[in-house]
Amino acid sequence: MQRVIKEKELDNYIDKAVTLLSDAVKTTLGPNGTNVIINENNFSPFITNDGATIAAAITDDNEIINTILTIIKEAALKTDSDVGDGTTTTICLLESIYKNSMQNITTKNDTLKLKKELEESTKVIINMLSKLSKTPNDEDLVKIASISANDEKIGKLITKFYLQLNKSNNIKLMENTSNNKDFAISIPGFFIENTVASPYFIKEKELVIKNPIIILYNKDITDNYELEQLIYDANMQNKDLIIMANSFKDNVINDILAINYEQENKVVLLNNPEYGTKRIAIIDDLRIITNAIKIDDYYSGTIKEFKYTNDTITFIYDNNIKLTKYIEKIKNELANEEDEYEQIYLKTRLSKLTNTFGYIYVGGTTKLERREKKMRFTDALCALNATANGILPGSSLPFYQISSMLDIKNTADIILQEALKAPLIQILKNSNVDYQKILKKIKDNNYQIIYNAKNKTFESIYDTNVLDNTLVLSKALNNAVSIASLLLTTSHLVINTHYENSTPIINSEI
Repeated sequence: MQRVIKEKELDNYIDKAVTLLSDAVKTTLGPNGTNVIINENNFSPFITNDGATIAAAITDDNEIINTILTIIKEAALKTDSDVGDGTTTTICLLESIYKNSMQNITTKNDTLKLKKELEESTKVIINMLSKLSKTPNDEDLVKIASISANDEKIGKLITKFYLQLNKSNNIKLMENTSNNKDFAISIPGFFIENTVASPYFIKEKELVIKNPIIILYNKDITDNYELEQLIYDANMQNKDLIIMANSFKDNVINDILAINYEQENKVVLLNNPEYGTKRIAIIDDLRIITNAIKIDDYYSGTIKEFKYTNDTITFIYDNNIKLTKYIEKIKNELANEEDEYEQIYLKTRLSKLTNTFGYIYVGGTTKLERREKKMRFTDALCALNATANGILPGSSLPFYQISSMLDIKNTADIILQEALKAPLIQILKNSNVDYQKILKKIKDNNYQIIYNAKNKTFESIYDTNVLDNTLVLSKALNNAVSIASLLLTTSHLVINTHYENSTPIINSEI
């Protein structure tokens, strides 16, 4: 049956959804936050305190509440997708903004005015955050990573590797199933996924070919005839030959495999791993690192080593003058690129061309332990990547400080003033301390001290291990205001549901 839910009834459902989500997530905020067990049908149950993971798993049997939850979660998780952290803070802010807004409006007509005020006030607050922030040094990076992972050992390992790779964000996390050790390895070269045209070209699990000739085609190879001269020339130089093309016909593959049985030098055929215009980009990258020259319709160059594993193929190369100029060209493209996915693609290309790509293998006795630890590494890495916009004293202290600095001009300022206090108060509540006494001491010291909830000590904001990313706090507030505005300006919900399974919720407080 199709139903239309509106007015007070819809407000009650939204309130229920916001409360359900925030109650489960905000108790995990801070170093003393609790864990949550998640039992999903397709996976074994696991324990986590990661706000994004918990939020994504929350559903409700009531179809109406679940619909609202889905919308809220998608918006709240945007903080995590944008900067890899901050979902819990977003939800904590959201609850306060939404509930205080509901107490300060009398009609739905008020919401449009309030939405505009909230957006304007948010810009002011984010500008204030920016003015309070500073550029992190290496020691700050270790602190940031350790806080995000809630583990100093993880923080030190990942920061050391991050700096080793010149602050590259191209670090992949893998599970180490061999033992419970965590370790990192860098890939010193340009690598692609394993795209060997046939597994019979290389039967070993790992192989290194020294100084091969590299041939690059930007087309399909349908006949063995055009490869015969290339193979002959390589044999005359006593060189192995690596040929990349968009694809190879089966008859070409079979003919080259037969040739390999008859000669000592290897010939390996690789399919281009990309599609569309990205095929041209990878050919361009490879022709530069191989210092290739154009001959007819292909490029011919050489590299120091060709490394093969079951997962990847790596080209080890020497730097050349062309490469330096080429890297600058891609950096300029990145600086002028606005599309998020293209930015990620360009950054990946740069990391391959500058030898700044690596793997961190996360160990653990059980799959459950590895999965939980991998989430910590992910949080730490995302936190490091977000430090480019600056850092602030942690525990959302800057939010609380700004709440006392706001110039109250309208209802939105009053609402945000209260909301900005919520994250720090929640962290202190989760630490089971007298939060009012602690807040008073912080204010009496003009916000120059911070409470380290993990060590239960006060520290100077200039010499503290408790730090936050400016970008994470800004995104958390922006997204919380965006979700709250969306909910406040929603007047109707149309849903196909069974009324008996969706009993109206009566909330006398609204």
